[in-house]
Amino acid sequence: MTSTDSLVAAFDTAEHSIFRLERLQHYAGDPNFDRFLAGEPWQDTESKRHWVDLVQRRAACGVAMQRVHVVDRPWSDYMRFEITWSYPHNVRAGEDVRITAEAREAYGAVGDFWMVDDHNVWAMRYDPAGQLTSVEDMSADAAFIVACREAKTIALTSSEPLIRVTATL
Repeated sequence: MTSTDSLVAAFDTAEHSIFRLERLQHYAGDPNFDRFLAGEPWQDTESKRHWVDLVQRRAACGVAMQRVHVVDRPWSDYMRFEITWSYPHNVRAGEDVRITAEAREAYGAVGDFWMVDDHNVWAMRYDPAGQLTSVEDMSADAAFIVACREAKTIALTSSEPLIRVTATL
């Protein structure tokens, strides 16, 4: 089983929590970003429907679905897209999406990651254009897990819920 496969399987077997820390200001691959820039309407995609369905299923089972995106100011076009167009679908499905401008140094060397049940962690690696290059299962690395738990605590305590962020737009 690849690391990507084990992460996907963990989404379905999580017992109490799924957490995502996002640190990039742009991620490649969402066709709705181009539509956003062109002033065209939102179009459902298979990947977004799949994610929203997963969030609804897991939230209905009592699994806390949380995501914190560390943003730079001023917001990039991509961040405006995520915050105003993409994330609201996740929130309606039951995901607690939060935004923080906490200094990047607060997170140390920890980059993007997924954490399931506070003890299984996958590091997400991206190229400079925001294209995912690898998913690495770091669940056997105790020091990395501790660093991710600390980053999660910082992110959750320094962030605001999406609804509060969008209310100021």
